[in-house]
Amino acid sequence: MRRNIGLERELDEAQSHRLCLWSANKSRQRTLTRRTEAGELQCVYKGMYARPAYWQGLDGAERYRHIIRSLAATHPQWVFCEMTAAAMYGINESTRHMKLVNIAVDRNTAVHDYGLVRHHYMGTVPYEIVDGVRVTPLPRTAFDCMRKQDFPDALAIAEATLRRRVVGKKILRQHFGAMLGNGKAEALRVLECATGQTENGGEAYALGVILEERFMEPSLQEEMIYSFDLAHRDRVDFAWRTPDGRLIVAELDGRVKYRDESMFRNGDLSETIIAEKEREERIRLVADDVVRFSFREAMERVPLVRKLVKAGVPRSQL
Repeated sequence: MRRNIGLERELDEAQSHRLCLWSANKSRQRTLTRRTEAGELQCVYKGMYARPAYWQGLDGAERYRHIIRSLAATHPQWVFCEMTAAAMYGINESTRHMKLVNIAVDRNTAVHDYGLVRHHYMGTVPYEIVDGVRVTPLPRTAFDCMRKQDFPDALAIAEATLRRRVVGKKILRQHFGAMLGNGKAEALRVLECATGQTENGGEAYALGVILEERFMEPSLQEEMIYSFDLAHRDRVDFAWRTPDGRLIVAELDGRVKYRDESMFRNGDLSETIIAEKEREERIRLVADDVVRFSFREAMERVPLVRKLVKAGVPRSQL
């Protein structure tokens, strides 16, 4: 297909602003559709397009933010809320919650949900500008997410908020106490369980499952000290010291370290694998038992619960 210089320039401009390209009229829509059918463009959301190679180079979270920034540009009056706002703040780290588009509206607005768009009524709709997008203020966003999501996902929001040090627990507690809404007690309970010590959303979600399944609260990111090799100090995701003196360690498999070249040790995959095996061997020399589990096992719960029970992690029967 003949090269469209004007369209190429617009795509470059959109990419420079981390936006998609959208159709403003029917003529433009026909052009973008033809280019998509020819494989030059990819439709990434209704009426929004990007170069396939560019889009594939973005991770899931940034693809979602591209779409939200583009929607904000085409609908400047929209105020995004809940998990959508959380994604813009960087406290929603789960691509499972980056599909719907959540918009806050006041109670005088008559709207209906459609497609992937969901409307959430609020008495008033205060907002802040984050990355060019109108979003509900951070305390309000965290509160709404933590009172509406299941405990593990809610804890992941709380952990990310504290981990990023954008606002402290004391301030959040004050804000939550003054806010109205169903699930307020649940949001406060989640907040009290959060420490901000998990390293990522997967660990935070797994911690939520562990606590909800009544296992003894683990220490997080504990350093393993080796009397025979003081040159190495390895932090583990979860650790329990049982009443009978045993040390149990649990590790969430971080498979991204084997897929993301930027995380390779000295830029080499084989060296990364060897280093991880050596690390696990050192941990096994110190711990009485080591549990390795995947994020899928945490989501399914039963596989993770079985592994922790088998390892002897104390569990309340209440």
